Amino acid sequence: MNKQIRFLSLLALACALILASGCSAPKPAGLTDEQVAGVTENTLKALEANDYQAFTQDYSDQMNKAMTPEQFTKIQGMLQSASGKYISLGKPTLSNNQGYAVYRFPAKYENETVYVTVTFLVGGQKIEGEFFDSVNLRKQAK
Repeated sequence: MNKQIRFLSLLALACALILASGCSAPKPAGLTDEQVAGVTENTLKALEANDYQAFTQDYSDQMNKAMTPEQFTKIQGMLQSASGKYISLGKPTLSNNQGYAVYRFPAKYENETVYVTVTFLVGGQKIEGEFFDSVNLRKQAK
């Protein structure tokens, strides 16, 4: 009987630890939430101003290699024609995915809300990915 109680106790403890690990808070980037919002807003303002250098200044080396001036121009043109002018940035949600801190911001544009997703390595300080999503952008991409 004593062995059964120990086994059940260990089993209950293991289940509790598994459940608790799944409920832990997401791990952030190596920047404060305010800094992440500031970096994200700087990229959106740089897009609005058609300023490639300012847009990529907080990108990781890998992102800088991937984001060519031509791609920047394409993104800038799509946002401008589909969503209008950038107005403001809302509060983000934070999640984790395979070692990345994933921030999803609602950004107010003239014609719609655009969801801007910015990824950092957990504990990192440089943008590793930036994605734009909205109803009008999806329509325009078809």
